[in-house]
Formats: sequence, structure tokens, C-alpha cells
Amino acid sequence: MSDGPWVLDTSVAVAWFFTDEPLRGQALGIRASLRDEPERYVVPPLFHSELVHVLARKSGRNQRFVTDALLLMLRLGIRTLVLSETALHRTVYWACRGLSGYDATFLALAEDVDGRWLTADERAAKAAGKRRTETLRAWTPR
Repeated sequence: MSDGPWVLDTSVAVAWFFTDEPLRGQALGIRASLRDEPERYVVPPLFHSELVHVLARKSGRNQRFVTDALLLMLRLGIRTLVLSETALHRTVYWACRGLSGYDATFLALAEDVDGRWLTADERAAKAAGKRRTETLRAWTPR
């Protein structure tokens, strides 16, 4: 297994903010780990835009709620990494094998940094395979 960073999927962060999320307890465990070791987590540049989109939709377009959530995310200090040209090509590879362009981006970044993509999306994780993917349900800190 890789000792590289965790590539944090937006689905995990979204679960921090809504009590009806089924894996919220596990997601809050990730947030605690992120506070203690922010250097162990990275996201691609699209993360914040996707987070804002999902939070706005799920909150009924509550601007204050989304702003506060975004500020919390920014204060956690997670690194945003730009994808290399190789990773961009891997994004194409994964998208053409059934992942959404967003999910393909997270997985390609995990491959690029010798890390693992951490997602709450069980369907996407199954499509991506176990080599570079960990589900929120199965996550344990290393």
C-alpha cells in the first residue's frame, strides 16, 4: 500500500456539514485527522468549486452556510495540487472507463502523487479499483 498522501474527495468533505449523511461519523474522523496532519491530504483544483456547488444545492442555496463551510475548509490548510500532464492523460483514461470527469481527476491525482483517493462514493470506488482507492466506509488512518 502507498504511503503517499490521501486525495480527499469532495464527497467526504460534504459529509462534515450535513447530519443526514450516512457516513458522517467516519467523515468527521477524517476531518480530525486532517486537522492533526494536514500534510497527509491533498485535493485537485476543482475540489473547492465542486464543494461550493454541492453545499449550495444541499443547503437550499444558503449563502451564509456555504461561505462558513468554505472558510472552515480553507482554514484546515489542505494542499491543492495542480495535475501534471501525465495525470491529465490519466484523467482521460479513467473517464473513458466510466468514471465521471471529476472522479477521474481525483483518481489521476492519487496515481500522480503515489497516494490513495479517499471517497464516500462506493460506486466510483468500485469502478476505480482498490489499488489507489479507499472508501470512506473502509478508511482507517495509517
